[in-house]
Amino acid sequence: MRVLYLTEEAISFSDAMVRGGAIHVRNVVTGLRDRGHDVTLLDWNLAPERGFQRSISPRTRFVWGPLLTLDRAVDIGRQQDIDVVVSKTRKTYLPGLVAARRLGVPHVVHVGSSLNPPVDGLGEQLDNASFSARLRAPHDGYLVVCDYIGRQLRNRGVSNDRIFDVRNAVDVDKFHPESVPTPLAEHFREQIDASGANQGTHNLGFVGGLQPYKGLDDLAGALDQTERDWHVLVAGDGPERDRLAARFGERATFLGSVPYEQVPALFHEFDAFCLPSHTEGLPRVVLEAQATATPVIATRVGGVPEVIDDGETGLLCPPQRPAALAAALERLASDESECERLGNRGRAAVETEFSWPALYERYERALRQVIE
Repeated sequence: MRVLYLTEEAISFSDAMVRGGAIHVRNVVTGLRDRGHDVTLLDWNLAPERGFQRSISPRTRFVWGPLLTLDRAVDIGRQQDIDVVVSKTRKTYLPGLVAARRLGVPHVVHVGSSLNPPVDGLGEQLDNASFSARLRAPHDGYLVVCDYIGRQLRNRGVSNDRIFDVRNAVDVDKFHPESVPTPLAEHFREQIDASGANQGTHNLGFVGGLQPYKGLDDLAGALDQTERDWHVLVAGDGPERDRLAARFGERATFLGSVPYEQVPALFHEFDAFCLPSHTEGLPRVVLEAQATATPVIATRVGGVPEVIDDGETGLLCPPQRPAALAAALERLASDESECERLGNRGRAAVETEFSWPALYERYERALRQVIE
């Protein structure tokens, strides 16, 4: 297949990246190329690194960026005689569709987040309305990361034969219970040691953006309701950091953004991992925790129940219920064998279905079906 892959993110093939979406693009492009497909990447990047990477650098992300993407996509499509256009990010959905129509090839969008996220304020309402409008355009295929998003699309009138569940993926060799490919940087090590973590406490991990919908206030409320000595290691940054640091006090250490190549080592610092989100698609961070055999507590939202079998490969709680989170924390803290059982079964669950090679096969099968 000859694929033109569009994204508004800057993709690096040599430097470490933090954002899961960018890592997904890099892996899919290189994975499909390794499988013999001619994939050209069009990203928004000042410093492209590969011959198959055709980057643009728009002066603005609105209007100018999409228009430049459209123009360049048509040029590349004609030069490469492509078979299909894939648009990974929202700002490329419409230019990708128009380019595909001009080229006479199908257009596929990747949908990795819930279509009904909680919104706060007019800005977020307009952003979500724009996202919904772009999805209503006549795309030929929708690559979704979980059946939950597929159901949302079907409820909005998208026919089932245009929806392909490609799932998400994790590197099960790098995220492994017995090995650490890259150790934590010294300043992270010093922060953890200075916090008192690992000194008679249970270490609870969180990795993600510090946004209200991630539910960290609920986790703080859960700690208020448990007598167990948990210390939370928070990896990530965002607008809520200062307020959350004050809310948790000495019960948490905020590490800031951790480079992605060091995240596997970070999971080895956790006795358990918690994702108390109010909304999700299929969060890769849950798969990463499971791959390292770290027992997971997560909320029953989005596609999370599709990867966690409650009581077997992790623990599920209702969203925005601190008492339920507290009960799950009590369960893990009181039974070391239960932690080991949940961790091992979580690892077994992701080793095959959620590996990157399995995702490449699903991607390849979906694109072939759309082209045919």
